Amino acid sequence: MGDAEISDEELMLRVQNGDERSYEVLFERHSRAVHGLLRRSGEPPERAAELFQDTWLKVYRGRATYQPGQRFRSWLFGIALNTRRDAARRAGRTIHEAEEDVNLPTLRGNPDLKLTLDAAIESLPDSLREAFLLGVVYGFDHNELAGQLGVSPDNARARVSRARAALRVKLGGEA
Repeated sequence: MGDAEISDEELMLRVQNGDERSYEVLFERHSRAVHGLLRRSGEPPERAAELFQDTWLKVYRGRATYQPGQRFRSWLFGIALNTRRDAARRAGRTIHEAEEDVNLPTLRGNPDLKLTLDAAIESLPDSLREAFLLGVVYGFDHNELAGQLGVSPDNARARVSRARAALRVKLGGEA
């Protein structure tokens, strides 16, 4: 069976048993998404790179804490977000909450779509940005998202809704 056919969860179990190649495969599969998550979380490129390295180091060092049956991607993204939160706390920064409400406008035809959207996402408060990135960009369902954010599924759904609403306002859509 080739590396592409092995599930992330099986690879992580192999990592727990000392298989370095499986760790490399997981890194290859998820490094871009983890870096994107950290970068889109509002971190400058240099800081995102540091957090990225810290995240993967924690994945390896914490491999024994991975539970069979747990979705690897959720576990990995949880480590990335917690690494970011811990670094912010150590630096004396806070993770802000927000109270807003509204849907994402259609941006077809905008040549600067990626830059415009990335800037709007980065301007969201951390709690909404994380919910949007995990729920919309990375496709976490509401239960998975709730687990990552440490909130109820209803609260997770509300955060995604508020993030979409805030983005609509920021991108010139109607409230």
